[in-house]
Amino acid sequence: MICGNLSGLLVYDMKPIRLINLGAVPSWQTQAVYHALAKRMDDDAQDTIVICQPTEPYLCLGYHQIFESIFDPAECVRRGLPVYRRRLGGGATYLDKNQVFYQCIFHHTHVPAMLKDIFAFALDAPVAALRGLGLNANLHDINEIEINGKRIAGTGGGRIGDATVVVGNVLFDFDYEAMTAVWQTPWTSFRQLAQQALRQQIVTIKDLALNLSMDQMADLLIAAYANSMKRPLEVGTLTPAEIQAAEEEAREMTSTEALSLHKVDSAPEPMRTLKISARAFIRHDEVRVDNYAVQGSFWLSEDVIQSAILQSNPERDWDFVVQKLPGTSFKDWKQNLFLCVSS
Repeated sequence: MICGNLSGLLVYDMKPIRLINLGAVPSWQTQAVYHALAKRMDDDAQDTIVICQPTEPYLCLGYHQIFESIFDPAECVRRGLPVYRRRLGGGATYLDKNQVFYQCIFHHTHVPAMLKDIFAFALDAPVAALRGLGLNANLHDINEIEINGKRIAGTGGGRIGDATVVVGNVLFDFDYEAMTAVWQTPWTSFRQLAQQALRQQIVTIKDLALNLSMDQMADLLIAAYANSMKRPLEVGTLTPAEIQAAEEEAREMTSTEALSLHKVDSAPEPMRTLKISARAFIRHDEVRVDNYAVQGSFWLSEDVIQSAILQSNPERDWDFVVQKLPGTSFKDWKQNLFLCVSS
């Protein structure tokens, strides 16, 4: 049994948290296990923390997203990337063996009530583990873990049945090309800006030149959870019933019915907004000026344009406008375009 600080707790809070370190497992297990545990959660079930990493790459779609608006199905098939729809919100992600996952599945009465406090409760350990490596790790915008202002971990959370679930990862490396290639983008320029923003806004263990293995990171996370949870951690394993339930979840998450959820009758439009991090969004917009249909792709930080690419039909060189857009508000870009054209 792994113990942390146990002072000042209610009796039910003293019950051990089950710690399951799956290690490197098939990709389906890294999504299906926490779903199965969450759906089986009741008053008698044990709160559980799962540590794992996928052995194969895959894509994960947020619950509310339209598959064909986010991913190019043909490109997913060409690359052999399975797609899972999780029961949590948030954006689509690319996941592979270069990421260590941490997954907290708790009865909703055993966590704080407010969303901000839930994330602070569940993500204190990953932040502490990274700080233990001498890194300047902080929690930004409720649920983004950053190192010196760059995201090193993607996180998400929500309710599944009676369970409150918070999941996340630590990036050892990231395949930027694979992630951006499968996006269903409206224009090449949108994809181009997204690639640039990803590379600037994300940092990995490899970038930081740390001599650290996946197993060592898992051990650091476990030790940090033992300290932050203020309850004992009890090393455990999945039961045969839980494994069977996870297998059923995996089939459901990749089913045609799951991937077709929220599908519209008309041809779905490519995404017009993409969140790279809390500090970076890519937006697409369009306007007609004179005889030109102008399409714009914008890299925004707090709705301020950092970079832009304009193209039009018929074609025209718009550099004289693009040079004036950085530092201005996104909501004013059309007005600034008209002013530049008329001057």
